[in-house]
Amino acid sequence: MEAQFQRAPASEVINHESQIMGMHGIPGGDNRSESGSSVDATWIANEHVTSLASILEPLNEIRVSQHLDFIEVCLCWERSNRYSLYNQQDDQILYTYEAARCYARQCYGSLREFTLITTDNDDNRLLYLQRPARCSSRCFYACCCLQEMNIIIPPKDTLGVMKEKWSCCIPQYELAESKGHLKFLIQGDCSHFRMCNSINFTVRNAENLEVATISKPYGGCSLKTLIGGSNNFKIKYLENLTKEEKVLILGSSFLLDFNYFERHGKCF
Repeated sequence: MEAQFQRAPASEVINHESQIMGMHGIPGGDNRSESGSSVDATWIANEHVTSLASILEPLNEIRVSQHLDFIEVCLCWERSNRYSLYNQQDDQILYTYEAARCYARQCYGSLREFTLITTDNDDNRLLYLQRPARCSSRCFYACCCLQEMNIIIPPKDTLGVMKEKWSCCIPQYELAESKGHLKFLIQGDCSHFRMCNSINFTVRNAENLEVATISKPYGGCSLKTLIGGSNNFKIKYLENLTKEEKVLILGSSFLLDFNYFERHGKCF
């Protein structure tokens, strides 16, 4: 049955600071994130639309594939990121696309502020990932303005917050729920060379037990690997996580993608 939509109450409209910018108001299509206008974020799905948590609940693995953009590669013009998400049977289950201002993409690179919108195959919005423009521990010694990202269930229910911890060599992030209680610690390998090397992150709970992995395997000498125009990475859930925890881990993987998986994942 086709999804029906209703307008959320005025009190639930996303505020100006978190307003989703840079997308067409027309649902669907790969060019949804190329306009410079703001988007009406007051539309929410009725109860019969399946939630993201329900989609992720039976899954033990998710493969995320970034779309290869030849215009970006050929012209060196940073365009909005787009991703397709697949289950273990290689069926597409979700679609994620970026909303970011054009000047931010060109001037700030991977450190730009953005909103990522995750939808189902019927273009119902299920998740917002909002990151302000901030520095990184890879750029400045003992920086006090490190990476941070809010994980939001539409219209504006904050599910969790991901924060970078300062570290000299090993990347570390804390993933907390909305009330501030620490849920997971995400830690990477000591070095992150992007050529001929897989990149791995482990997710541990408050008891220091490994519950998930986020990894970008080395893709060999393929065209995509050589030109660095797209990324493929995997999320594996190792323990009996709740469906809300799976959403948190999925959301956190996109900040790692911008910081460590991207060709432009460096300090500019």
